[in-house]
Amino acid sequence: HYVSWNFRGNWVTLSSYLAECNAKEIEEDLRAKSSARGISRSHIVADSDGLGEYLSSYLVGIKEFHGGSPALDKSYANLKSQCAFKLAELINARRFHIDCPDELRDIVAEELEYCLVAKDVDADTSKKAIISKDEQKVLLGRSPDCFDGLNMGMVYFINPPQRRPKYQRT
Repeated sequence: HYVSWNFRGNWVTLSSYLAECNAKEIEEDLRAKSSARGISRSHIVADSDGLGEYLSSYLVGIKEFHGGSPALDKSYANLKSQCAFKLAELINARRFHIDCPDELRDIVAEELEYCLVAKDVDADTSKKAIISKDEQKVLLGRSPDCFDGLNMGMVYFINPPQRRPKYQRT
């Protein structure tokens, strides 16, 4: 599956959901949507551990997401876990709205329920982590494609892009 989310602050809208597609279709969809919406490539994040690994070579400037890379906050096991805890925090505080077609509502809800699961909750000494993707797949019976896109978008919440300073004329 190819899932694309459009984030506008704490409001996220499903912009693409393709059950089957090839690499060229993904690239074309991202190019068309980013161009039509005026989204700079630095505001596009792609799963560079999965099928999106090639995208950064075709869409220069997009942010590569490596979920297993070190977290920005060292109290988390990895970047994916830090993003997941941020997503859960926003959802639990009712500060995050997900807009998707009715036919996908149950899929998104199920993926959030089964993927936002903390690992080793009782271990006082371990870093905060979520269950592995393999465990998520077992619980769901499929890959958590909708969750993955939502979770990767959290990278902009934990590490917002730096804006260029506006220069004033003197």
